[in-house]
Amino acid sequence: MPDPHDPHALAVAADAGDADAAHRLAVLTAIGLGLPQDWRAALERLTHAAELGHATAGRQLALLSGGAGIDMAAWLNPPAPRMLSQGPAILAIEGFLAGTICDWLKDRAEGMAEPALVYDPETGEGRRESVRTNAAAQFALERMDVVLAVVRERIARAAGLPVPGLEWTQVLHYAVGQTFDWHVDWLDPALPGYAADLAARGQRIATCLVFLNDDFEGGETAFEAGSLRHRGRKGDALLWANTLPDGSIDRRTRHAGLPPTTGEKWVLSQWLRGRAPIG
Repeated sequence: MPDPHDPHALAVAADAGDADAAHRLAVLTAIGLGLPQDWRAALERLTHAAELGHATAGRQLALLSGGAGIDMAAWLNPPAPRMLSQGPAILAIEGFLAGTICDWLKDRAEGMAEPALVYDPETGEGRRESVRTNAAAQFALERMDVVLAVVRERIARAAGLPVPGLEWTQVLHYAVGQTFDWHVDWLDPALPGYAADLAARGQRIATCLVFLNDDFEGGETAFEAGSLRHRGRKGDALLWANTLPDGSIDRRTRHAGLPPTTGEKWVLSQWLRGRAPIG
């Protein structure tokens, strides 16, 4: 396949019958990377990829249509949230994703999940820590598909933040007893190791979780503030602000992913920043 970041080269290859190039071009068009975001064109290119025999393009079209044609207006208008807490601001969104979409994301993540990492402020890279024992699958560009691009757009619209500010999506897996102990998602501006990241991308303004299954016990998302414990049903979302209206960090957002006591927990995790990286 040609350079996966070069829309022109991908378009030439797709016109020549390269199904993988056609699919990658559909993804770039959906997320607006290297060319303007255009949902109509993205779906047309996904259809072209399916016609060329791409392994998953046809399935993605079926998932997005739900059997009744793809209604992008509905996708781009998520359900209204319900306030769980005003301080910190925590919202629940019931029925955020259909069960079939949850299954698609979970199934894709199952073959990719690796031990989850925490952010190292010295290097900007991930590192293993005993505070976090669960697994994670990260969907960087080479693993993106159009279904996930639509889900990311839906999350951004629910949060009222720009899509280019979304970090790469992760799907988290918790087996019985596995946890992500008490932590915060915001980057501490007092630590010099975070300075370059904050200057390039801004603060993690919000976090969104989408519950991909509910056939487990325990596994709540817990917040220290108000002793809140929340566990959504399959397809529900949990959205909270990591910053206050003036842009400063909200220290009340310390939280934990509690361990399941039976079954396995799968959840999509999305951090949202205020802008795309600089440079």
